[in-house]
Amino acid sequence: MSGPGVKYHFKAHELTQKLLAPWRMGLQYVSAQRLRISGSVAVDSGKEELCLVCMSGAVSFDAPGFSGTACVKDMLYLPRRTAVQLSASSEAVMMRFGAPADCDTAFAHLPFADVDADSTRHKTYGKRETNSRREVWDFIGDGFPARRLMTGLCRGETGGWTAWPPHEHASKREEVYVYYDMGQAFGLQCVYEDLAHPLAVVLVTEGDLVSVPTGYHPSVACPGGRMSYVYCMAAKQPGDRHFMDLTIQAVYGDKLA
Repeated sequence: MSGPGVKYHFKAHELTQKLLAPWRMGLQYVSAQRLRISGSVAVDSGKEELCLVCMSGAVSFDAPGFSGTACVKDMLYLPRRTAVQLSASSEAVMMRFGAPADCDTAFAHLPFADVDADSTRHKTYGKRETNSRREVWDFIGDGFPARRLMTGLCRGETGGWTAWPPHEHASKREEVYVYYDMGQAFGLQCVYEDLAHPLAVVLVTEGDLVSVPTGYHPSVACPGGRMSYVYCMAAKQPGDRHFMDLTIQAVYGDKLA
């Protein structure tokens, strides 16, 4: 999707102004917003299911039947038609991702520590020989009872590539990346179907968002830095959520994987 007002790269300050509707990012389903929480903030999912990712600080949450504290890299899953009260004693930041939902599910607090300790949800992909080794933490994955959303974290190695070999899943899902824990480093994010006419090749830093409506989407960190990002995918068909249902770019397959 393209047209007036559509772009694929947003800086962190642009994400706090108001909720980014899917069309602003060239998408159909995923909405996004960066929430600065100092004091108390109410979030209502409405017709969407939401994933809230704690990017900095600590956030207390109070939802019907649930309360607790989300720490850095924890995630909260909100079903449709669910309200949660968020509060922080000093400023915290959460990323809010949403997608339309067609049935009721259940609220969940997904601590990073639990995912990190679970070998079925904390995996390593890629090879050091091709400088493509990275860790992936699967929070809302295939087995989680969401309708469209699939979310997690990815962290590459120093100066390394992620999402390599290049793959795409745009016939099934669209995706958003938000970069975190980058420090002073930067990375290059590519989004393309055709190498001669890429949709986007952008320099990304801490807090940036890049949308992937279609195409392959590898990225690489500058020397001394790492690519670290939250990924949020949305299935185009509710319930069609299979993480490894993807197509690898043939020219970069076996030999360069």
